[in-house]
Amino acid sequence: MLESLHAERPRWPLWAPIAFAVGILVYFALPVEPSPRLLALVPLGVIGAIAGARRAAGLAVLFWLGLALALAGFAVAQLRTLQVAAPVLPRSGVYHVEGVIRAAEPRNDGQRLLLGDLVIERLEEAATPALVRFTVRRTEVPFLPGQRIKARARLQPPSGAAVPGGFDFAMRAWFERLGGVGFALGAPELLAAGPGTGTRPIATLRHAVAARAERIIPGADGAVAAALLTGLRASIPDRVWHDMQASGLAHLLAISGLHMTLIAGTVFVVARALFALWPALALRVVPKKPAAVVALLAALGYLLLAGATVPTQRAFMMAAVALLAVLLDRNPVSMRLLAMAAFVVLVIAPESLLGPSFQMSFAAVTGLVAFYELRLGQLALTPPENDRQRPARLLLVYFIGILVTTLIASLATTPFAAYHFQRVATYGVLANLVAVPLTAFWIMPAGLLALLLMPFGLDAPILHVMGAGIGIVLDVAAFVAALPGAGIDVSPWPPSSLLLLALGGLWLCLWRQYWRLWGGAACTLGIVLALTTRPPDLLVDRRGDLVVYRAAGGEVHLLELKRDRWLAEQLVRAAGSGEASAFETRSDGQLACDPLGCVVGPEPARRVAIALTAEAAAEDCDRARFVLLLAGPESCANGTPSLGARTLWRSGGVALTIADGRVRVETVADWAGDRPWMR
Repeated sequence: MLESLHAERPRWPLWAPIAFAVGILVYFALPVEPSPRLLALVPLGVIGAIAGARRAAGLAVLFWLGLALALAGFAVAQLRTLQVAAPVLPRSGVYHVEGVIRAAEPRNDGQRLLLGDLVIERLEEAATPALVRFTVRRTEVPFLPGQRIKARARLQPPSGAAVPGGFDFAMRAWFERLGGVGFALGAPELLAAGPGTGTRPIATLRHAVAARAERIIPGADGAVAAALLTGLRASIPDRVWHDMQASGLAHLLAISGLHMTLIAGTVFVVARALFALWPALALRVVPKKPAAVVALLAALGYLLLAGATVPTQRAFMMAAVALLAVLLDRNPVSMRLLAMAAFVVLVIAPESLLGPSFQMSFAAVTGLVAFYELRLGQLALTPPENDRQRPARLLLVYFIGILVTTLIASLATTPFAAYHFQRVATYGVLANLVAVPLTAFWIMPAGLLALLLMPFGLDAPILHVMGAGIGIVLDVAAFVAALPGAGIDVSPWPPSSLLLLALGGLWLCLWRQYWRLWGGAACTLGIVLALTTRPPDLLVDRRGDLVVYRAAGGEVHLLELKRDRWLAEQLVRAAGSGEASAFETRSDGQLACDPLGCVVGPEPARRVAIALTAEAAAEDCDRARFVLLLAGPESCANGTPSLGARTLWRSGGVALTIADGRVRVETVADWAGDRPWMR
């Protein structure tokens, strides 16, 4: 093992961003917020670790350098948390809000506005959020960024996770400096333009491009074209969203690394060819270098046109690092370049480490670069020596490349999709084999050409060409989504299983010696842990309005005392299913209901009672193993384990697991801990 580690010395730097990420993970995994005073000690710890590395010999150097990087990652994560700190609305209610529109996203029934520079009645300046977001009904003239408006809106603080270990919107909102969300009560009043009007030209251009694409290309094809060109996705019909998600093509609708690479790559190839045809320039400068500058400017323009969202910014940074490598005569397809890009992203936005966008993007690219580094990957891209064989060989290489890259990217991203979304697209590889080449060689080049011709009014024919390609992709998505078993719902995974899969995959990809195969053992262990983890038997939201029960056979039942479609979907997915039937008495005795409440569990020793009235509480406390008191007393007088409505509210929601005659209770509050975004 030591010999292999020494032989891998050139690959040691590739683990630097991983050590940095470990520090970030430790920070976000803490149950309580560490004191900011500890930040003063972190530089001393880093200096001490570096000093230890200078004095150490052999492999001890790796330990000390890794410790220094982990401490730096921890510090960067906490500094970022403090940097973005902003007030959050103290409570839900109706507020009179005045502010400048930072972003305006069209929706089917109106717009979603993001407001800054806020003035909110009855709130002191120190308690006023930095940003709030709310939806407004459709108006005759849409609102634009830079305008100052006044509105009466029902707002609430960003909510936390719906279930223990689930997606935490409050945390994401904290790092977006978003202090309230909701909807407007009536049409907002347009006031005199305030500060921030410099954003209006870009916003106006963005909306104009989207409107023209939807006007030239009819129906859903036009909505998708607008999304690919500008990032405005609200006009995409629900049917298209469903088909794209079920077929594994939803990633094509979100502007990310693929789209940024296609734009920058297309511009680079065309610009390089044009510069090579200009003798006066080609004889003095290597054509690829000015082409890289032009491609970088094109990527920057696309970033602004797409709204400069966080995933788009990350994609731009990755493309910029690759183009910088071209300018410096470095290999743009290398693990070192990828490690540098990851480092840059984590330093700027350490919270992105926890999101599916960062994880899936870097997982796919890491897998593809690792394949390219293999002799097999390089051999597949080597042109034939015989000119007669060149066309056939290039065609074969193209199809093999599409097949292999799609397989690798799908394999690398599937664990992260299963963990975050509890759903796997069974035929995703099949759909991507058709859709990705169409997007790369038809749709996005046509879209780029349309953008260049749009100022001259010559874009309509090209937009029709783009729309035809999009139509084929949507037909493929609909066909694949309709296949039997197109989507598989998976039970929630524990974080440890994803961590094992990620570390195992990195071990396979980053090392070059035979011991890289040890990563397969870690991946196998992660898969076994994921498949053997049992979902909770009972899930309840914090208000007690929604209860989900998973029967012994895996059937999921939903009790809705108050309808909340989004929240119900979260609870049902946390139970390991994509659909649920109503709470009705079952013949096998696992579920019984009456107007007073319900009893769940296959046998008396595992029975949990749900008391919906005060009258049912006393009887349930005498007969059940555990009682969920949604009405009546806060606890059972006879000492039977129970959970009352007020405790349920404070806990943020609960998950109950019944095993060996005992009920294990997990709460959202326990998972989230005492962190700034939960206060």
